[in-house]
Amino acid sequence: MAESERLRIETATRLDQALVVAWPTLDSRQIRDMVTAGGVLVNGERAQTAGQRLDPGDSLVVRLPAMISTSVAQAPPGLGLPVVYEDDHVLAIDKPAGIAVRSSRKSGFATAPQLLATRFPERAHIGGVDRSGVVTALGDDESGLMLIAKDEATYRELRRLVKRQRVQETYTALVEGNLRGEFTIDQAIGNAKRVRERLTVSREGRPAVTNVKGQQHLKDSERDYTVVLVRPLTARLHQIRLHLAWYGYPIVGDRIYGTRRQAILPDRIFLHLSEIRFPHPETGNEVRVEAQLAPELYSLLAYLRRPR
Repeated sequence: MAESERLRIETATRLDQALVVAWPTLDSRQIRDMVTAGGVLVNGERAQTAGQRLDPGDSLVVRLPAMISTSVAQAPPGLGLPVVYEDDHVLAIDKPAGIAVRSSRKSGFATAPQLLATRFPERAHIGGVDRSGVVTALGDDESGLMLIAKDEATYRELRRLVKRQRVQETYTALVEGNLRGEFTIDQAIGNAKRVRERLTVSREGRPAVTNVKGQQHLKDSERDYTVVLVRPLTARLHQIRLHLAWYGYPIVGDRIYGTRRQAILPDRIFLHLSEIRFPHPETGNEVRVEAQLAPELYSLLAYLRRPR
């Protein structure tokens, strides 16, 4: 049976961070479940969200779940998180496809934040419980750069820069078809009716803008492909893959919006975050970080470029 505990807040913080400091065995999923179920009261009122801000003097009543010890998840075999940039405040890693950013009950492998927490345990709860300072995220089957904050002040500033569109991301993608020139796709994105895990272009959706520039036309077995550079000007879930598919050029390997049986890249999507530019949160100077294509993507391009 769950038991209730009382906690008084000494310094300003987030609710989830206060809970995990007081009870280190809690994880982010347990905390979300506790808040949703009404198991956390703040000054006598039901907590609103796990990220709710707390002030000094606030009092908590917490109904704790039964603690279940779990084994530490491991990274998928052969995969890691190489560091490509680091200073006193910011870290940038090159995430391979196959490592998730958000936890899932289906996977027994560690997520990127969990792997970062193993390497830097003192930063495990920067930005929220189990977040490890992760500022920008990628899909499970995508690869490339991720920005990581090394302290809370840097995390808040980087998140502010992201919301103000001051963090510029450039992706490298391989699409089906012969795409030429440079253009901008300005189409709102909303939920697809009766289809889970899929979005659609919708007038009632949220604004989404993507800049696309064709780089190199390739052919294989009479099929056309194009290497493109993509810069999203907004940050919506599935924005790049949905916009390109809607425009008629689905990304190779995209089994949600593209060709489901893509023979040349069956295990992942050809979408790689290759460059990030951002003003440094401490100095304001522009920082530019690059990550080379993942080996499997480079090998595919080498195959398509082979002499005929």
